[in-house]
Amino acid sequence: MFQKHIYLFRFNLVLKSRLIYMNAVIYVGILSLLLLTCAGAVAQDTNSTQLVAPSPDSGDAFPDGEAGIAAYISTGQVVDLEKIKTIFSSVEKVGDNYIVGVVQIPDWGGNIPVHLYADTDGWMVSYLKKDEPVSEVMQWGSSDADNPTLGVIKSTTLEDALYKAGDAAGVGIVATGIKYYDFEFPNANQMMIIAKTQATAGSSIHQIEIPENYMLFDASYYHYVYYLSDYGNYGGYGNYFADSILKVDSATISDAATSYQGDWVLGWWRSMDQYKGAISPGSLHTIEISYTLSDTGSAGVATVLIYRTT
Repeated sequence: MFQKHIYLFRFNLVLKSRLIYMNAVIYVGILSLLLLTCAGAVAQDTNSTQLVAPSPDSGDAFPDGEAGIAAYISTGQVVDLEKIKTIFSSVEKVGDNYIVGVVQIPDWGGNIPVHLYADTDGWMVSYLKKDEPVSEVMQWGSSDADNPTLGVIKSTTLEDALYKAGDAAGVGIVATGIKYYDFEFPNANQMMIIAKTQATAGSSIHQIEIPENYMLFDASYYHYVYYLSDYGNYGGYGNYFADSILKVDSATISDAATSYQGDWVLGWWRSMDQYKGAISPGSLHTIEISYTLSDTGSAGVATVLIYRTT
């Protein structure tokens, strides 16, 4: 099988978690250090986000009953809610000192609707609802989808929403001030994002093992295909377009339902959902992503894990 790209989200690290790629083993150690050994190369980076509960005074009107994964910041500045309102595609709630609406964040395959809470005390919280897959946090960025080279994933759709709100309100958003928390799973203390792309015909794998003594709350995927649609003589005239299948331990999780978009038209397909028990602690899981075109487009998967370390 052809091995191509794997990417990790940066931030603070977990203890003893392991990810295996090709002949490389990525260990996350007690010194908040990631050691990657692949084809003789050694690199250091971080690959998980610590989840931290906000302080008790972080917006009394915040709708924590509907929120799942969230990114938040206290700007320490007065926020003009009318300016915040200008970035909303829809406004859901307005109070005396707060506003809640939906911000459309560009991503591969279309926008991600991110909810945003802001109040006049300077608190901003971007979040996904509990019934929305946590994999919607994945930000594929501005890389060329025809030949993706993502490198380290440096942001999420939730962070992008905070920056967009800060720009609209004229309030500076300091990256080091952004924190994450999962309101649906308050006992979780880590989030990890792992992304893999396949830009040639064939398939590739990566493997994930979550320590048995960790508690896994959520495992979700973001499966995309960027493909060329055409009509021509490919063993008989007919519609021709790419396919991609996502598997875990040889079981199909997602089979791309791509369709004819017109002659020589580049189209998108994507699906975001939970793995629904296919990934669990204590076992080594093989994630496989396939793609059927050799010279145009790509397919990929991002896996997002919400869990608690010991």
